[in-house]
Amino acid sequence: MTLPLPALTFLGTGDSKGVPRFWCACSVCQEARAGGVNRRGRTATLLRVPRPGGGEGTALLDAGPDTHAALARLPGPLVPDVVLITHAHNDHILGLGDLLDYVRYAGGRLRIYAPSEVVPALADRFSYAFRAQAPVQPMPDAGVPVGDVTLRLLRVPHGANGHSHAVRLDAPDWRAAVITDAIDVPTETAQAWLTGLDLLALGTSFEDEGDVPHSGRSVYDVREALALPWARSARQVILTHLSHGVDVRRTHLLPPGWSFAHDGLRLPLAGPARV
Repeated sequence: MTLPLPALTFLGTGDSKGVPRFWCACSVCQEARAGGVNRRGRTATLLRVPRPGGGEGTALLDAGPDTHAALARLPGPLVPDVVLITHAHNDHILGLGDLLDYVRYAGGRLRIYAPSEVVPALADRFSYAFRAQAPVQPMPDAGVPVGDVTLRLLRVPHGANGHSHAVRLDAPDWRAAVITDAIDVPTETAQAWLTGLDLLALGTSFEDEGDVPHSGRSVYDVREALALPWARSARQVILTHLSHGVDVRRTHLLPPGWSFAHDGLRLPLAGPARV
């Protein structure tokens, strides 16, 4: 059955270490190791939208180390029209090696964008791919279009890890945001960009990190996400970037309209924004 477009597919919904963690025997890792619903790779999200003239446009939001395997599991070949990188951490960029090899060795073409301050880090990590020409361009302030959707990057705090970027998606009749790595988003930022969304995908690495010093943290936990006014204002909230500290079978933790992501989850994007 062909599912409607536009849609978001969560290719990788784990934190930086994935689930199962290869050294861990906790109940969540054991369930994942047995092929259960908690098995998840590192971050990658695929946007698919209809093109006005027919066909579909695609955008890959981040490219974690498991991106090759996730794309290879799709029913047919797919090369994204646009790739956005939110920050230069391994769990968001190591899949770029395969994408850059496609450009370098298969003669393919990709539009890859990252925040201007992230591009030098990518050039350092993948120096072989930058020798002839820079395959990664600074993200324009006005964003980039995919079909009738405009994608923008928004700088957000990443706690002890500095800064990351949220992805804002604007279509004529819906608005969404994907924020995998953030904590303590300023009120003014949330009010301007993250309130009244049709869909919010928000990173919550653990259920409750209240016993961990805040100075050493970098991502919201589930408890904190549930208390965020701007998250509660979204029509639908999907919690992603989940470590082995989150068991997605514990759905009773979440109110109506909220759910945990899992690898392969595909969500339609439609409906008017609330504000």
